[in-house]
Amino acid sequence: MSIRPWFLHLIGKRPKPTPSPRTFELSESLQVTLSKLAQHEGRPEQEFTSDLVAAGLKQYILREKLKPKWQSLTPREKDVARLIHKGLTNDQIAKRLSLSPETIKTHVANVLSKFGIKRKSELRHMLDALDLYHYI
Repeated sequence: MSIRPWFLHLIGKRPKPTPSPRTFELSESLQVTLSKLAQHEGRPEQEFTSDLVAAGLKQYILREKLKPKWQSLTPREKDVARLIHKGLTNDQIAKRLSLSPETIKTHVANVLSKFGIKRKSELRHMLDALDLYHYI
């Protein structure tokens, strides 16, 4: 859509333009795969596909919300967060990074604070959603 209709709307010359609905065509192989998966789950294909798209969009939105939080971490905080994600304890992280356990506690507190959470288990869940392999 061009910017002209939006501009005219902003200055009060036209009603707000309505975006046209997006439609997509699936490749034949993807269509077959979706049909098989829906059949396997015993669900109508349309319902299964809609739920799958909704789940993907939810994941995408969550990732977009988490990305700035990840980017706000210092390089050392990112190292600590990755090791937390792998399930290491503070003492194990301290040994791996050749830092004191107190320093690791400080980094952990900073990471949790920047993500707005209180527990490492919440951080692991968020980092799963973020898919850290894109940020290594």
